[in-house]
Amino acid sequence: MNSKTFTIAALAACFVLCAQAVAARAHDGTLTSGDVDNTAVNNADSHDAMPVPTNQSNSTEALQTTANIRKAIMADGTLSVAAHNVKIVTQGSAVTLRGPVASAAEKARVVALARRNAPGKDVLDQLTIKGA
Repeated sequence: MNSKTFTIAALAACFVLCAQAVAARAHDGTLTSGDVDNTAVNNADSHDAMPVPTNQSNSTEALQTTANIRKAIMADGTLSVAAHNVKIVTQGSAVTLRGPVASAAEKARVVALARRNAPGKDVLDQLTIKGA
């Protein structure tokens, strides 16, 4: 076997072993910093009575409110990636915030930004703290 064939075979074997290790990893439905697939969390959301992003109103006012909150959250460089990715759902006079954040202080900061950027709206805090 020449070196090129050996290299290809070794890479293929590594790929198969890595794929098997990933497939065998247990998932308890919580997200870690390395997870990019939040299907388990989304499935839990589908059974919950709280608003999810598909409940977002398409009115100009609701879309603008959601956009203003998102811009404020994204502009805050002190917030974690998790906080930047919280769900924001505006329906009528209510804005719902959902998703994990890194700490209680971060949770308070996200809620404060939402309240500041949604004047006259009720902000419903459904944020969770990772690991709590």
